[in-house]
Amino acid sequence: MAYYRLIFFSLIFFFCQREIPTEKTIIAFGSYFKIKIFTENKEQGKIYLDSVFNLIRYYDSLFSYFNENSELSLINKKKVGQISSELKEVILFASEINRKTYGYFDITIAPLMELWGFYDKNYQRPKEIEIAKMKKFVGNNAYFLKKDSLFLKELSKIDLGGIACGYILDKLVSYLKSRGIKKGIIDAGGDIIVFGNLKAKIGIKDPNKEAIKKIIELKDNACSTSGDYYNYFQIGDTIYSHIINPLTGYPEKTINKHRQVTVIGKKAVICDALSTALLIIPDSLKDKVLENFKDYQVIFY
Repeated sequence: MAYYRLIFFSLIFFFCQREIPTEKTIIAFGSYFKIKIFTENKEQGKIYLDSVFNLIRYYDSLFSYFNENSELSLINKKKVGQISSELKEVILFASEINRKTYGYFDITIAPLMELWGFYDKNYQRPKEIEIAKMKKFVGNNAYFLKKDSLFLKELSKIDLGGIACGYILDKLVSYLKSRGIKKGIIDAGGDIIVFGNLKAKIGIKDPNKEAIKKIIELKDNACSTSGDYYNYFQIGDTIYSHIINPLTGYPEKTINKHRQVTVIGKKAVICDALSTALLIIPDSLKDKVLENFKDYQVIFY
């Protein structure tokens, strides 16, 4: 998930007599989901939003890393198990993006996140030997799928925080469209998608201060922003960001050339994952990676 928030959104639209806006917010998957849709009447809008939020809770029960009863958490504990079609689909998406980013987007980063103390805020600088050991349980070989079953290595764990919100947004839009909702906007803690005949102005935060750096306009598009300043700690003069490079095992530092990345495009799932990966991909490799995502716009700060 992109934690490094897009600051606000405002809508630009022409009211029609039969289009009534209805809005609702819920906390799920470690974030808020704020949804605004347009229907013929308010009551109809409330019914649709209730059904959407039931769907969000369902996805949370599948994908949450921190909900000990979620499908993913149970697999992380048992290291093997049959999985739902939704969990399989998002893992396959992640595998494809991992390939297209040459390994820099990695859902198996969880053991390293735990080692550095980013999950429980018990920050620490591990020893080199500990990092080397844990790296053996991160990467493409950390898991494999066989039909509808998922298998993990002994110390491997999967965290879908860098992709699940985007995946859920795409699914929610498909669900709403299938029920005749023609336009709306969904904001999931900075991962945003706008659909239908609707425009939204999105303010992108300045990574160095509490201010708006740039305003973009979305229509039938999604966007996601990742940055290195949301969750970090400092030891001496060294700053460690929670975005860990899966190839080295080390957190990227906030003194990197780029502190923030925004990705804009049709699929929220790609925007979500790609914005995270681009923050740690070396400049020498960025153009090669972006060749695999030609239809997506990228803004670096």
